[in-house]
Amino acid sequence: MDEDFWEITAELRAGDDVEAREHARAVVAAAHRRATFADELRALSPGDVVTLVALDGVPITGRILRVGQDVVRVGEVLDPVGAARRRVARVHDVRIDAVVRLVREPGR
Repeated sequence: MDEDFWEITAELRAGDDVEAREHARAVVAAAHRRATFADELRALSPGDVVTLVALDGVPITGRILRVGQDVVRVGEVLDPVGAARRRVARVHDVRIDAVVRLVREPGR
């Protein structure tokens, strides 16, 4: 009888361990999915051609020049495709919390 008791107890504990591991994996996966829009902006690489739309609704198409903790520096280009995107017309420093939309260059 004692042997059966310990056997059943061991099976129940093994089930708890598996359940606890599954719960821990779910918590870690949820934390990874909680990347914010600001994190997405901070992940941009210099040289990427994007269109940013700020709170004022004006789109800025340009090359990412620098990404800081609070500001994205965008070099506005005249044409987002071809050789014309190499020449920067104006430079804009846009606060990350002011960006409401990000459109990446097609094909990237």
